[in-house]
Amino acid sequence: MFQSKLFTFMFKASRSAVPKVPKSSNGSKGFSFRGFHNSPKMSAQYRRFNNSSSGSNQINLSRLLLSRNTIYAGIGVVAFCAYNLENAPVTDRLRLLWVPYWMESKIGGYSYSQILSEYKDQILPSSDPTYKTIGKVMNKLLDAAISNSSDPAQRDHLLKLDWKIHIIQVDPKKVPPNAFILPNGKIFVFSSILPICNGEDGLATVLSHELSHQLARHTSEQLSKQPFYIALSLLMYAATGVDWIGDVLINGVLRMPASREMEIEADHIGCTLMAKSCYNLGEAVKFWQRMYKWEETVASQRGAGALQEFFSTHPGTERRIENIKTWMPELRNVQEASGCYEHQFGMFMDQTSTRKFF
Repeated sequence: MFQSKLFTFMFKASRSAVPKVPKSSNGSKGFSFRGFHNSPKMSAQYRRFNNSSSGSNQINLSRLLLSRNTIYAGIGVVAFCAYNLENAPVTDRLRLLWVPYWMESKIGGYSYSQILSEYKDQILPSSDPTYKTIGKVMNKLLDAAISNSSDPAQRDHLLKLDWKIHIIQVDPKKVPPNAFILPNGKIFVFSSILPICNGEDGLATVLSHELSHQLARHTSEQLSKQPFYIALSLLMYAATGVDWIGDVLINGVLRMPASREMEIEADHIGCTLMAKSCYNLGEAVKFWQRMYKWEETVASQRGAGALQEFFSTHPGTERRIENIKTWMPELRNVQEASGCYEHQFGMFMDQTSTRKFF
């Protein structure tokens, strides 16, 4: 939901779905997908086999690109991409999606092991009462997601996952607020975000957003594009001999804009889930207002540069608040259709989920 270093807190994007990638020679890290998430970066380098001045052992790039095998391979790649194109939810943007559910879950399992190893001494015991509250919220959100899914494969996938909650106790002065859901159904909530949530409706805002990243298959989308980012980076380096040019173009033109679109999609889907689960939509706006105050505090303490990465991968918080306000009439209609309140009183009903995951 919240995908960057500022929202290391909610999306530790690197945590949300993929394992860490070893550092490249220039020190940059690989692709990672977070929960409240960080915009990933993977760089690759093209090296010549030797530096002989004769050039006899150097690759003739033009000849390679125009060779028959390369052309055939290119046609195959184009056909593969065309076959696996689909429209994303909400924004309707065209995206490549070929990674299957089982691969998503495998990568989620790998990330899960890493996170448990990193925070094993900070995970609160299951007897902590906060687990019950988070479980209650997730039961309602998952029930709404499964009941309203139009994709039988996705419904089956959600029902088969081994859902589990972990609360990580951290020092709020040192660790920013964060929460994320891995593709294998494992949920992580950092204690530093709980005061900002300020109750079940705030928790529903965070968790519905994180769940929506998985419902929209944003992890699979980023994984699907990764081989093409690597290939493009190689080509850029082969053509220019400078690796940072490819990094700047790929991140600025491809990765970051796509990340912002994913955040908007997750916000909209998440608010719709809140509406169908009969949560107070006004609290979603208040949550983001509290988050904005937290951001201002961080900016005043560390300088505006501390938020630079966040704003490059996420829409601004003020924009998110305005988006939710714009969607509010639509969301009210969803609540009414879901029987969440009585028309004459406008009072929310206490609905109980028919499915229990926790």
